[in-house]
Amino acid sequence: MLKRTLLKSVCALPLWSWPEMSGAAGQITERDLSFDWRHTRDRLICTFHAPTRGWLAVGFNAERTLKGTRFVIAARADDTLLVEEHIAIVPGHDPVEKLGLSCAVTKAEVVHTPGGSQLRFAYPLTFPGQPRLSLAPKMATHLLLAWSQDTGFDHHSAWRKHYDITL
Repeated sequence: MLKRTLLKSVCALPLWSWPEMSGAAGQITERDLSFDWRHTRDRLICTFHAPTRGWLAVGFNAERTLKGTRFVIAARADDTLLVEEHIAIVPGHDPVEKLGLSCAVTKAEVVHTPGGSQLRFAYPLTFPGQPRLSLAPKMATHLLLAWSQDTGFDHHSAWRKHYDITL
């Protein structure tokens, strides 16, 4: 079983406040969930709200497939924030560090809301080691949204859906 890492030590995340938003913005809403994105000069800021107190995941892929999807998976268990970045290796997924890549998420938070939980994080527009994946404005990408009722990342999703979007 993999040992989970606290946010304070994963990826050596810098401490900074959420930047002012500018550029393209988009939203997906479906029943009781929503996903919003905005660009800053050099980041994509994502917010995913789902009807759960378990883990939430958001991922992107240049291809229209689960395999190779790079995603942030996060949960708040008690007062502990758990955040990891994985790549889907189908049928499973591994942390990016295990695959020889660097963690790219620069800020993440999970807050519980009256209707579930909200994951907010920042990603760079490009990824070293994955030259085909670009999150720049007006780029087409394959989006993964998923959530579980459990906070353990080893538990399967209760809900997962893929979307073709243009950022």
